[in-house]
Amino acid sequence: MTKGKKFVIALAVLVAVALISGLTTLAVTNYGTESDPLVTLSYLNETLSPQIEGKVSAAIDAKARELEDKFDEAIDDVDTDVSTVTPAEFKVVTLSRGQTVTCSVGTEIMLRVGSASSYGSNSPRLIDETGGGSVTASGVSLTTNHMYMVTIEGNGITANASTVKVLIRGSYTVA
Repeated sequence: MTKGKKFVIALAVLVAVALISGLTTLAVTNYGTESDPLVTLSYLNETLSPQIEGKVSAAIDAKARELEDKFDEAIDDVDTDVSTVTPAEFKVVTLSRGQTVTCSVGTEIMLRVGSASSYGSNSPRLIDETGGGSVTASGVSLTTNHMYMVTIEGNGITANASTVKVLIRGSYTVA
């Protein structure tokens, strides 16, 4: 090979390398600019965002169904049916003058007819649930239609009229 041919080949290779380097530099410097972004805003708004929203919604719906199923199972596992539970009922008790009602702790009494007073040896004798106070002494008159609660075993009421009617919920004895 002659010197001239070698020069032409070397020059062609050099020009090719320079051309490739220039095109690469041009491509790199203009790639992802504001005028030619890597991803367009319309692609984000119209394609990518709805896809992401769809996947998130599907995942949330699946988790919600799973939680609903667990909740339903937990409800089915409850043995007690709330509608079958009945609270203790009030009983109408009629007393004569001088009779006493001795109660257990938690018994509730409401004077409906006649007059009655607190009974017992331990203070407070009764708690006036309606008025929010305490009956601390024995012999204190009860107020009609007020709910009283016995908080100390053995306390109660004494009838002061010939006919006394009370509503009682809880354990008691009449003497």
